[in-house]
Amino acid sequence: MNTLTLSPRDTEMLNGEHGSATQMAMRILTTMAGVYGATELLDITAAHIDGCLYHGYSGLEFAEKLVAGGALVVVPTSLNVGAMDLIHPEHFQG
Repeated sequence: MNTLTLSPRDTEMLNGEHGSATQMAMRILTTMAGVYGATELLDITAAHIDGCLYHGYSGLEFAEKLVAGGALVVVPTSLNVGAMDLIHPEHFQG
């Protein structure tokens, strides 16, 4: 079994020293690192968030929980095309 070695900053984030949203994200990342047998995490310079389409209340609740916990991106981040124009919701025909 591989052991995941965290940097001091990663450990701070996992321990909640950078807010509850960051802690939740680190719990997800470290769990997935364990699933894949990773031994370390890499620092990134950009990210893409896949799966930002609306798939019901669970996805919305997850996003709301991140926002409530103070979540912010810290690297340039892109998203997939959304299913609804959030800038002009009055044009939604569905």
